[in-house]
Amino acid sequence: MLLLWVLIYCSFSVTYAQNQIKNNDLKTLIIDVRTKYEYGRGHLKNAINIPHTQIKHKIKEHTKDKDSKIIVYCQSGYRSRTAKKILGKNGYKDVINAGAYAKLKNKY
Repeated sequence: MLLLWVLIYCSFSVTYAQNQIKNNDLKTLIIDVRTKYEYGRGHLKNAINIPHTQIKHKIKEHTKDKDSKIIVYCQSGYRSRTAKKILGKNGYKDVINAGAYAKLKNKY
């Protein structure tokens, strides 16, 4: 039962993130957590680049509001999962891992 709830929640979170990206909700902070080089080769509209290794310290340059809506993505979803955990440990409450850039770029 718990596994089913987790799958439903994760599916809802990704769908929510995709809608925020699609609608270009400027109140939502979209962060590409890949390297500067990867970001330079292509990124989602309105996304800012903060590599996952720097997110703990650099997020404060973009928002200090712990209730900010934040969406993170990377190449495969691994680094964005790490970034989400780091942000959560630092008090950011509304962070969604949107997953892989390759899947997102074709939709948005």
